[in-house]
Amino acid sequence: MSARDDARIDPMLLGTRFEVTHATDDADRDAARRTTDAELLEIERAVRRALVARNGVDLGCEAAAEAMAWAIEHRDRLDLIDQPVGYLYRVGQSALRRQRRWARPAPVRFEAAGDDPTPFDRGLFDALTRLPHDQRVAVVMVHCYGYRYRDVAGVLGVSEAAVTNHVHRGLTRLRILLGDLP
Repeated sequence: MSARDDARIDPMLLGTRFEVTHATDDADRDAARRTTDAELLEIERAVRRALVARNGVDLGCEAAAEAMAWAIEHRDRLDLIDQPVGYLYRVGQSALRRQRRWARPAPVRFEAAGDDPTPFDRGLFDALTRLPHDQRVAVVMVHCYGYRYRDVAGVLGVSEAAVTNHVHRGLTRLRILLGDLP
């Protein structure tokens, strides 16, 4: 009996995604699972960086944790999404929105995260907090983390041209705030 026939018979299996694996033993299946876990770790890193760039370390890491909890709980649904980083970024933003309804938002703080040790210039990070959210995310992801404009566009849910504008305007404003431009 095929997986499709099983789904027709057992209503508990409706909506379940069946995958055909050609693994011959448990070791092969574990190797395939590790590859998926490695991809999930890369997605988590991109989501965390984007949310920290937008909301600061405390709120960004908390939102990333919420997003990844959703990803792990709905892993089968995540496989069907074209841009999982962008989708999980929005899941994290929604989690923060729910939290902000009941609490005052904390000021944006930038600190070194465990895997991203970076020397800090306090003036630069104070100026970053004064940028609009999308400009801050675009500037930090492109110039601090080295993401491509296409990847940032997927995270923010905008076009590459919009990311170009965010980066250009953000850098111009940073130069003015730091005193490099009149």
